[in-house]
Amino acid sequence: MKKTILALVVLSALVVLAGCDPFGSEKTMTYITGSIYTDVEMTVPAEGIVVELIVDADSSAVRSQTVFTNASGVFFMEIQFYPFLPDAESGAGYTLPSTTEVGLQAHHGGETYEYKTVEDGFVLSAGDTLTVWPIDLSAFGGGSGEGKR
Repeated sequence: MKKTILALVVLSALVVLAGCDPFGSEKTMTYITGSIYTDVEMTVPAEGIVVELIVDADSSAVRSQTVFTNASGVFFMEIQFYPFLPDAESGAGYTLPSTTEVGLQAHHGGETYEYKTVEDGFVLSAGDTLTVWPIDLSAFGGGSGEGKR
């Protein structure tokens, strides 16, 4: 009887631990959203516009990704923060970064709108949501769009 109770306690502990996923929780995710329109009055949504998260090649905190705007002209990115590998010299374990810097671009046809470059990018914090300014298709094709808000 004691062995059965002990086995149930151990099994319960394993079930609880298996349900605890430190990666993929709200504390390890960040989100980017924005809207793109076809007209300068920003009344007609632009569907199917490619929006790309640009990540420094030396960074392992987040992965680059590409999404499309929906029928409402809105894009939404879910960005997972990943832990750094243990440091071989110090012997320290995995560490999860709390911020990282990224660039963001939108593409339509052969033209690009650059919200920010990687070098002067957005600083993302785990657990936050970044809402970028709305743009229209007339802003595409030029250089950085930072001054065209």
